[in-house]
Amino acid sequence: MASFSLADLSKIAALLSCAVLLLLANGLQATLVPARAELDGFSVREIGWIGTTFFAGFVLGSAMTPTFLRRVGHVRGFSVLASLTATLVLVHPLLVEPWLWSLLRAGIGFAAAGMYAIIESWLNSQANNANRGRVFTTYATLNSLALVGGNYLFTLAHPSGAWLFTLTAILTMLCLMPVCLTVQSEPQRPGRVRLPVLRLYTLSPAGFFGAIVVGLAGGAFWTLAISFAQARGLDQNGVALFMSAVIFGGALAQWPLGRMSDFVDRRIVILAAAVIAVGASLTLALAPFLGAVAQAVMFAGAFAYGASAFPIGSLANAHLNDRASPTELTEMASGILFTYGVAATIGPFVAAEIVARIGVEGLFYFAGVVHALYAVFIAVRMAQRGPAEHEPRPQPAGVPGPPRLG
Repeated sequence: MASFSLADLSKIAALLSCAVLLLLANGLQATLVPARAELDGFSVREIGWIGTTFFAGFVLGSAMTPTFLRRVGHVRGFSVLASLTATLVLVHPLLVEPWLWSLLRAGIGFAAAGMYAIIESWLNSQANNANRGRVFTTYATLNSLALVGGNYLFTLAHPSGAWLFTLTAILTMLCLMPVCLTVQSEPQRPGRVRLPVLRLYTLSPAGFFGAIVVGLAGGAFWTLAISFAQARGLDQNGVALFMSAVIFGGALAQWPLGRMSDFVDRRIVILAAAVIAVGASLTLALAPFLGAVAQAVMFAGAFAYGASAFPIGSLANAHLNDRASPTELTEMASGILFTYGVAATIGPFVAAEIVARIGVEGLFYFAGVVHALYAVFIAVRMAQRGPAEHEPRPQPAGVPGPPRLG
């Protein structure tokens, strides 16, 4: 197998730099918005609705990005979306109202979908079949580290002021520089891409429902995890450490679980991850009842949750792509992203309603039930269909990728 050379790295260095700056901004933003909303007295239902509108914008952006890029191209398209994001971020501290923040988050979600699509399609065009897996592994690893860094930027100032919103906008605008200054040619403008949601189910019900599970649980987590951590008595540094534990867990588990799934039926690995996610969810929900060791158990549960729940998305995507023809890979990526986004729009709304009724532990009761139902489904499918055969292939743009958050 050909090595991943410095020449290969130099071709994508600008795009990787852009991705790191964007994910630093998004990691900070994902922690800052719910923390500030909690501080300003937003109800849990209002915080949940803000998360729902972000993912609704994300779904709309996923559907409209190909048309947008056909008209303006990748560089101009990215410039417009980054400028829009920075502007919307700066409006947040000017008027702290739930209805306005919902609209702002919808716009940011729309732009985020487009920016992710541009970076990942550009990376895909620079990669080849000999190095594609290593290109996207490098991309996913840097993104995870950037998300952790974004969470620690949250500790630089108190969320009650405008300083952290300004920093988010600055980082978002800085990510324009590598894109606008790169000497690498733009990818070819996309043609018409269908969203083959029914085709996803036909190819692999296990993969299709995996995208839904990741959307339901992930959308709820990114919206309400900050409220959960604060309700458990964590200060600003503790919140950053809690979120980092989850992200580190996901980053460290991605490669070994993905590698393992190349040698056995992927559904076995998905089933194991789903079962562990159920246990981690219950651990997080029940940790307060453990007395002196409650906080230590909560951080361990956070790491285990990230290590089990986060890789399910990549594993389910790989299972779907095992069954797709090479000509379908781009459409599969679009369909998976759209399915995830729809589920992520529903997840925060449902979880927020549960939390409003029974308390913050309801977030992880919801996540536990979602993963438990998925584990039962996978077990039934395996009993009915027997061992699955697959042939590993290079992944399309967006698989694997960063957690989809804003």
